[in-house]
Amino acid sequence: MTLKLNLRQNFRAYLLIGYAFLLILHFLIKDNLFPLSILFYASPMPIIIAIGLILLVIFFRRKKIRILLIVVCSMLTALWLFNDYKSTKPTLSLDTTKVLFWNLAKRNSLPIETLKSQISNNKPEILAFVEAPKEILTNFEALKLELPDYNFKVLDGAMLVAAKGSITLLDFVYEDDLQKSAILEITTKQQRTKIMIVDATANLFVDKKIPLNHILDLANKYKVDCIVGDFNAPYKSAFFDAFKNNYKSFHNYNNGFTATWPNGIPLLELDHVWLSKKYKPVLLKKNYSKDSDHALLIAEYHLKK
Repeated sequence: MTLKLNLRQNFRAYLLIGYAFLLILHFLIKDNLFPLSILFYASPMPIIIAIGLILLVIFFRRKKIRILLIVVCSMLTALWLFNDYKSTKPTLSLDTTKVLFWNLAKRNSLPIETLKSQISNNKPEILAFVEAPKEILTNFEALKLELPDYNFKVLDGAMLVAAKGSITLLDFVYEDDLQKSAILEITTKQQRTKIMIVDATANLFVDKKIPLNHILDLANKYKVDCIVGDFNAPYKSAFFDAFKNNYKSFHNYNNGFTATWPNGIPLLELDHVWLSKKYKPVLLKKNYSKDSDHALLIAEYHLKK
């Protein structure tokens, strides 16, 4: 009887120790240490809050622990909402540029109706897609007919780009099981924009430091104006700190939850738009549909005066 009681007490103690370690990992260690980074990616803030609430039920009869967990969960929820829920008012400007980015998630065909609706409502100058292999381009010609104002270019690595202007491919880099990046020069509105389309690996057993550093090195090498893509790493990743030297994220220019995956559930912000500091972000719009488990992003920005 005494042995069972000790085992139960030890098990509960281990639960609290494990939760404390999870908090330390999230706020201090982050993804700096591989393979601990796997646990970091698998436990975004909503998951940590949910685990805290489960522990609250388990320890509800222990007054001191109950109060502590209530305080911790309340603080975590407040932090989550403060950091990952944004309210940005659109501003009226005739000089902005809009870029649409979408991970099409290797669906069966191009979602023409959804794209028509979003393009008609937002009028982006540049469209960029990843996970658009040949298998889903069966209705590609139909899409081009629906969007006659755009020039299209099919890229390697299951990428697709379109623009209201000329498109020049400057470089394409494919690193097996790390990342794919296309660097393009696009001319619209008599303005040249160097844009980089990124699709980083989703493999959790790859240290994300490697692909993210490679992406940043390429962006700096070509002095890219805008980086869009599925980075498969959350905004809180320690490896995005280096991006902030020359680029600004649209994270704080969202209107609603910043998460982009999955299916509108505010869990992980995997898709990102980074902008050269010579430009000013205005607003990042998101749209969710059954056509992909990733959000469709429309980033609006203008040149700083």
